[in-house]
Amino acid sequence: MTPSAAPASPSSFGYRPDVDGLRALAVLPVLLFHAGLGCTGGFVGVDVFFVISGYVISCLILREIAAGTFSMVQFWERRIRRIMPALTCMVVAVLAAAWLFSLPGDFQLVGKSVLAQAVMGANFYFWKDGNYFDAGAETKPLLHTWSLAVEEQFYLLFPLLLTFLVRRKPQSWQRWIWGIALGSLVIGIALTYSSHNQRAAFYLLPARAWELLIGVLLAMHRGRFSMSRGAQEASGLAGLALIGWAVFAYDDSTRFPGVAALAPCLGAGLIIASSDAQLSFVGRALSLRPLVFIGLVSYPLYLWHWPLLVFAKYLSAFELTTATRIGLLLASFALAVLSWKLVETPFRQRLWLSSRRQIFTFAGVVTGVFIAFALTVAAFQGIPARFPASALAYAASRDSHGFREVISPDNALAGNFTELGSAKSTQPIRVLVWGDSHAMAIAPAIDTLCREHSQRGVLAAFHSTAPVQHYVSAGPHGLGSVSPKVADSVVAFIARQHIPHVIMTAKWDAFAASAEFRADLIATVRALMQSGARVLVLKDVPAPGFDVPRIAALTALRRGDLEALGLAKEQHQQANAALETTFAELAQMGATVVDPAELFLNSRGLYGVLKKDQVLYYDSHHLTREGAELLSPLFKPVFQTK
Repeated sequence: MTPSAAPASPSSFGYRPDVDGLRALAVLPVLLFHAGLGCTGGFVGVDVFFVISGYVISCLILREIAAGTFSMVQFWERRIRRIMPALTCMVVAVLAAAWLFSLPGDFQLVGKSVLAQAVMGANFYFWKDGNYFDAGAETKPLLHTWSLAVEEQFYLLFPLLLTFLVRRKPQSWQRWIWGIALGSLVIGIALTYSSHNQRAAFYLLPARAWELLIGVLLAMHRGRFSMSRGAQEASGLAGLALIGWAVFAYDDSTRFPGVAALAPCLGAGLIIASSDAQLSFVGRALSLRPLVFIGLVSYPLYLWHWPLLVFAKYLSAFELTTATRIGLLLASFALAVLSWKLVETPFRQRLWLSSRRQIFTFAGVVTGVFIAFALTVAAFQGIPARFPASALAYAASRDSHGFREVISPDNALAGNFTELGSAKSTQPIRVLVWGDSHAMAIAPAIDTLCREHSQRGVLAAFHSTAPVQHYVSAGPHGLGSVSPKVADSVVAFIARQHIPHVIMTAKWDAFAASAEFRADLIATVRALMQSGARVLVLKDVPAPGFDVPRIAALTALRRGDLEALGLAKEQHQQANAALETTFAELAQMGATVVDPAELFLNSRGLYGVLKKDQVLYYDSHHLTREGAELLSPLFKPVFQTK
């Protein structure tokens, strides 16, 4: 999303204060959404900005084409003066903060995003890097530049296309624009509803171009909207309602953009069209000075708010308080005003780098420096020499895991599971570990015990899929509709192989809300016991809820108290309360129910994240190898019984 800077002068293409007010209406929901302060669909402000950008740019280009004065070089000079100075300040600040605080692996990622941004490819980089709404997005300080790249690509291609069409297709160029817009909309909808290409619809220009082209279409017909006064008012209010509905009704589960993006985009278009001849009621409201001023600083406001939120979250082990998030938005506003006043305006008014050669040289030098710095960060693997080795040892725990390989459904149905221990595959299986990624996390401990006792074990673990018959996993990482079939095959395999011990574990709180799930868990354990297996059900380990290696490393850097990092007993008990009755019933049936929580207690009475200076988690809830070994005493009886 790029709220474009204010026009160079009111006379350049008929300055409309209501359009600046519309920018404010777009940027504020985005800020509130990113800060977690309401507006669950606030991300649609990006789409409103796309419409505004298409409108403002096209008004200027069409006026100059009509006057015979349009120049692509002059157009890009104006774009550089609008966009690059404030963007440069923000990227330099991000690099400085990342140098001070980002761990080597994270600094490498920042460097890659700087490189992508410098070559106008940030949207491609983040398209490959992950979903915009993933939890990991909150650690990417330049994620918001994806929309800058979309607009920059549009600015590069569209003026060339428009001048070509106007000159070579004078009778039909408008129909061409309509056709391209409709084609882009079809592409966007098709990709959005494709299970494999939804991210492409979100990030890439072909699926987003129609949003900017709505603004172009408005500019093409400017001055020709013949509406009665009542129709004007109805259009403005309808546009406001469409944007408001999207802002408050959408959330991160909305399939977006596609059809859902029509509401904010058409809403923005209706508001702009409603004040084409004279200001409607909505246009007059948007022309109020406070909104216009927010619109004037919306571009730097957008640039600054996201990195401030990201670095605040990066440095904190706990969720930011409401007061902190409000404070960060106020700080963003202060930086935006300073940036607009001291950086944007001097460049825009040619007080700094007044000649064309100077501004293009500035753009080239800045781009070259960013590329060189990004390549250096990548070549030196995030420059770990910035930090002492003791702190980096904590960060290295991110890689202390095993048994994360995914078993395909076909292999699971065929009984081909991950081997634990070093025994030959012809040896009888002593123990089968069944569960989700939390079962993968504890597997190193079982693997060690299998080796020590020369016994064979196998691991039947599937991401985001509970070890329960009839359960169907949801989400992109689980087995989906094949889950029940795989679960039945695991139960059948245990019976067929006469496996004496089964260890079941999972991130139980992710599944426990359903009474049906709890009943199916009991039925599954009963079926295993009826086959002759002894069942050990491991309650879930405490989940700190923050990136443990990162926070441990940063705490060590600040010489903080590592024992203060952890989870209160009450929080863990509350998170896992839903299954307590079920666990009690399993114990009464004869299953062994084991609670690992007490093994994590530290000197502060918290469920800590370190033991003997070893980090116990490689993220916010999965155990490292060291964390898994902490649980070994719980599993030793499995290998000691005959």
